[in-house]
Amino acid sequence: MCAVATRTADIPIVSSIGTPAQRGETHGEHLRGLIAEGLGRWADSIGATHGLHPNDYIAAFVAGTDYLPSIRRWTPDLLEELKGIARGSGYPWEWIYAFNLLDEEWTWAKKKDQELPPGCTAVGFATEDKSPILAQTMDIPSLFDGSQAVLNHQAVDGRRTYVFTYAGMIGLTGCNSDGVAVVVNNLDVLPTSPTGLPVAFVLRGILQQKRLDDAVNFVQEVPHATGQHYGIGSPAGLASLEGWGGGVARQDELGARLTHTNHPLMSQHARDDAEQTYQRSRSRERLSYVERASTVDRDVAGVQELLCDRSVPVSLSAERFFMTFGAVVYECDTPARMWLAPGPPHETPFFQVDA
Repeated sequence: MCAVATRTADIPIVSSIGTPAQRGETHGEHLRGLIAEGLGRWADSIGATHGLHPNDYIAAFVAGTDYLPSIRRWTPDLLEELKGIARGSGYPWEWIYAFNLLDEEWTWAKKKDQELPPGCTAVGFATEDKSPILAQTMDIPSLFDGSQAVLNHQAVDGRRTYVFTYAGMIGLTGCNSDGVAVVVNNLDVLPTSPTGLPVAFVLRGILQQKRLDDAVNFVQEVPHATGQHYGIGSPAGLASLEGWGGGVARQDELGARLTHTNHPLMSQHARDDAEQTYQRSRSRERLSYVERASTVDRDVAGVQELLCDRSVPVSLSAERFFMTFGAVVYECDTPARMWLAPGPPHETPFFQVDA
C-alpha cells in the first residue's frame, strides 16, 4: 500500500438519471457548496494573478474565444448539462462555462504572461489474457483541492458514465459501462484554435461512445481547441491520439503498452520554446520513469503503486502550485471498473468506485 494518509475523507459521488439538463441541475444542487468554494478560490486567483476583477476577466475570456458553435455541433447535450449546473448552483452561466474550460483558460492566461507547468502522467497495458488497464495522475492547480467529486450519470437507456472531476466541471477523466475509459495529458505547446471543441467536451464525447473505434473516430473528426493527448481504453484494446488546433495524430502499432506525459510523441508542431515547458513539468523525466517501470504484467495494484512514485516525482503534494488532484485506474471490462485516489496517491488511498 503506497498511501499513508487520507486528504479527502468523504468524496461526494453524485448520481443522476434523466435528461442532460436534469443531470446538470442535480450536479449543481448537490455540489453547490463545493462549487461556491472552488469558484471563490478561482476568483481570488484571477485577481491576484491578473489584477482584474473576475467578472471582467471572465467576460474578456468568453468574448475572446468562440467555442460554442463547436460545442453545439458536436456535444449539444453537454451544453444543456452545463446550463443545468449553472441553474442548480445559482451561479451565472458565464462563470460556469469558463470554469469548465480548464485547459483553454490556461492558454488564455499564457497570452497574459502567466506561464504554467502542466502535468499528468498516463499509462496503459493491454495483454491477451486480461482486460486492458488505463490509468493516470491528474495534475491541476492546487486551488481546486477539496472540490474532488465523482459524477455517476445514468442515461435513459441504462448506460452509465463515471467521471472524476472538480465540483462544477463536467469532467477530467472517466469511464463508462461499455468498458470505454479515457485519460488525458495537456499538450499546450501545440497550436490552439479559438473555435475548436474544448478538452472537457472532447473527453465527455469520447465517453458517449460504445466501442474503441467509435471513440477514436470521434477524436479524429472533431476540431480541437487545445493541444491534448487522449489515451483511450476498451475491452478491444488501447489507443493513443494527440489533438491540436488544426490536426490529430494517432500512434501506430501501440502494442501492449501506452505511456504519455506532457510533450508530443506524434505531432511535430510544438512551438520553438517548448523544451523549457518540458523542463518545468519534468515531462521527459516522468515519461522515462514510467517507460522503465511499466511492465505489461502489472495488475491494478501494481499500476496504483506506479502512480505513487516520489522519485521523479509522479505524485505531487498540494504544497506546490500544481498538485496531483487525484489518480485513477480503470479496468476496461464491461462495465469498466474505476479505482480512485482523490488526492496525491502517495498520500491518499485508492478505493473502488462502486458500479
